[in-house]
Amino acid sequence: MRTFWLIAGCVLGLLTETRPAAAQTMVEAGAAGSAAATAATGAKGVSTGIGGAFESLGKTLNQAQDPSPKVVPVTKTHSVTAAPAKPKKDAAPPPSYEDAMGIEKGMSCEEVTRRFGPPAMSFAGEADAKTMSYASKSGGVQVECEGGKVAAVDKPR
Repeated sequence: MRTFWLIAGCVLGLLTETRPAAAQTMVEAGAAGSAAATAATGAKGVSTGIGGAFESLGKTLNQAQDPSPKVVPVTKTHSVTAAPAKPKKDAAPPPSYEDAMGIEKGMSCEEVTRRFGPPAMSFAGEADAKTMSYASKSGGVQVECEGGKVAAVDKPR
């Protein structure tokens, strides 16, 4: 179908325009028109698919609201014995860190990481310098570390 529209556009362009430069324009216009017609044809199936999804959703909701229980007979053909479940080890609770608004100038970088957790983002700079970003309840906190100590803290206002 797309080829038909492309050829029809080319022939129409050649019949209506005699100059060679204009013929190329007509070919391109015909190709664009055929692409638009092809795209519109493919969109017709979308409404059917969406309608089918909503119909399926409606059936599911109606079954969930149906008060009468469905009884399905079960026939037992063989017995399966499950292996005894291994007791699961209790997972350690996630660590609880302090709010990053408590970071102060002069603290050691190790203390900042221990008390406030790993930074959300960290950049290494020259020599011992690094920039760390922490998320706080009030916003982002930028920490500049130099020589193992907090040199500057930029907190939200």
